[in-house]
Amino acid sequence: YKYIMQVFPGLIANDIMSSFSISASGAGALVAATFWTIVIVQLFSGLVLDKFGFRFISALSLLVSSVGLLLFIYAANHGDLSLAYLGRIMIGAGVAFATVSYIKAVSVWFPPEKFAFVTSFLASAAMLGAIAGQAPLSFLITHTGSWQKGLFICALIGIIGAIIYVCIVRDKNPNADFQKHESTKFSWQAIKNTFFNYNNWLLTLYSGLSFTAIDAFAGLWGNNYFREQYQVSTEHAAGMISMIFIGLAIGSPVIGKLSEKLDKRKPIMLTFHVFATLSLAIVLTVKTSPLVASILLFIFGFCLGIYMLTFAIGRRINSIIVAATVAAFINTGEPVLGAIFDPLIGYFLELTWNGNYINAAGQIVHYAHGHVPVGAVKHFAVGSYHLAFSILTFSMILAFILLCFVKDKAYTEK
Repeated sequence: YKYIMQVFPGLIANDIMSSFSISASGAGALVAATFWTIVIVQLFSGLVLDKFGFRFISALSLLVSSVGLLLFIYAANHGDLSLAYLGRIMIGAGVAFATVSYIKAVSVWFPPEKFAFVTSFLASAAMLGAIAGQAPLSFLITHTGSWQKGLFICALIGIIGAIIYVCIVRDKNPNADFQKHESTKFSWQAIKNTFFNYNNWLLTLYSGLSFTAIDAFAGLWGNNYFREQYQVSTEHAAGMISMIFIGLAIGSPVIGKLSEKLDKRKPIMLTFHVFATLSLAIVLTVKTSPLVASILLFIFGFCLGIYMLTFAIGRRINSIIVAATVAAFINTGEPVLGAIFDPLIGYFLELTWNGNYINAAGQIVHYAHGHVPVGAVKHFAVGSYHLAFSILTFSMILAFILLCFVKDKAYTEK
């Protein structure tokens, strides 16, 4: 559900600009409001979950995000940008607990040696949500007649999900023998140690720099790029982007199991990261074909399954009593960089804009200054996308460099 909330703007980027009469950078800023909210909320989401458990807190957060989506739909129907920002903020506040809640649950219910493999299924489930937020959601929007109706159904699903969560999830594991060697009592000193461990900072920056390619590309600008690059439909472009999520959904448990068998995390991450960077760079800079681009995006997603190993390292180098706090800390890197890169890409697109617009009929036209009709949105050439997307390749390279300095050393009780 979190990733449906994060990637659906990519399907309606032009509709967002049209509904609120804003530019590409304005649309990027509106979408980024969710990421900034996740950053702020995650500062204490781990503390809340470590202190009060994940059952009711997570169900409540799911409900908040669903109501936020309903508010965003209402704002679009009335052209109320302020209300749209409030809706995006509520979505961010809700989904900020998603990943952290799962990591905490795995820490409680599974022994450390199973952590990497079990945690990998978080990525699989999340990517199923991201897949649903592309081609299937595009199909739903098309067949309900409007994106507002399609997203309204998504909001109802979230509300039902919150009810199911409360009925099924439990905070305590009565058979957790593997926790006997570690203290499970909440400690502020352990929280302090989390923020003074430089490895946690490196993992946070790594997760943000590597995963922002998915948030910025698949979440907002990728659909428009593929439609311009290959002259395909919105549904076809969404299907191509979905290959990232299919790859990640498959790659994450495969890589997680591989790391469990070899008892290695960092070497595996470094190796797969190189292939992820190369495949993404080709897609963002070279025109191939829709099929080749889809295959490369699958490889990129599969290799980026290493992302979940950052949480495995975080669990390994920190105490179990701060599992949610550590997960929140590491996971903060994604929304921070996402909030920066979304509008930054929009800025570079605006910088190289050639002055053309897309009118209500879908035609590319040039209007004289002051004569732009309502509903027309700026048209960006392929070259503009190539320049703007170069920062995503750079972020992958920088992430690799930071990963080289991470120390994967097991935590010992002091």
